Amino acid sequence: MLASFLVILREGFEATLLVAILLAYLAQIGRSKDARAVWYGVSGAVLLSVVAGGLLFATASGLGGKAGLIFKGATMWLAVGFLTYMILWMRRQSRTVARDLRRGVEEALERGSLFALASLSFVMVFREGLETALFMFGITQTSTPLAVAVGGLLGLAGAIALGYLVYAGGKRINIGAFFKVTGALLLVVAAGLLAHGVAMFEMAGLFPAILYPLWDLTGVSILTTESTVGQFLSAFLGWDPKPDLIEFGAWALYVGIVGYLFLRPERAVSQAQPVRADG
Repeated sequence: MLASFLVILREGFEATLLVAILLAYLAQIGRSKDARAVWYGVSGAVLLSVVAGGLLFATASGLGGKAGLIFKGATMWLAVGFLTYMILWMRRQSRTVARDLRRGVEEALERGSLFALASLSFVMVFREGLETALFMFGITQTSTPLAVAVGGLLGLAGAIALGYLVYAGGKRINIGAFFKVTGALLLVVAAGLLAHGVAMFEMAGLFPAILYPLWDLTGVSILTTESTVGQFLSAFLGWDPKPDLIEFGAWALYVGIVGYLFLRPERAVSQAQPVRADG
């Protein structure tokens, strides 16, 4: 539940924040009537994201055996790739995202193209929606559907509330701190998905199992994947009570390398300032 909550909260807030920046800037320059183009783009992106997610689940349910394992493993790795890029990109861009979006709005309005404005919002929201669909698919392979649904709904409610506070309430939030904390937590989730993907490929016979088991805690009932604690650890940390060296090594290398890239100090750059939709 925590994993799906974090994914939806992070991705949903990022999308609502970007849309709020567009709408607030249009209102600021007296072009509120053009906000309909933004909503056209948002609506199209949400619809296409839902279709993409549906296709993922439909494809997975239609595959069995080795093909199904390979598809699930590849989708998990694809989700990890998207998430890693998104987190590292936002780490660099969080201070300038509002300025860049305002520039995009100005260029669209200068051309007199509402289609360009709709495309701007479409691309932003669809990118977040596709990332969410991929990641939620991966999480459902390591958690119960009910837990994923509850976490996702709570995350969506939180994302909408934060977006509303920024746009309607004019509240300032430290966007750099928000994305740093959620990014660090999601990197751990991504490491778990990477390790689960390795396990899928091993079960499909693509990878050999080396030093299996590296440890065996299946005799500890509270740590098995059938227990509530074990399911939580599996979904959030990628916990496996009986892993092999490749599975654990992939998890540890990802946390070490990507964690360093994400947390290392930025040189010659001022600290992220609080951001709101209108400035």
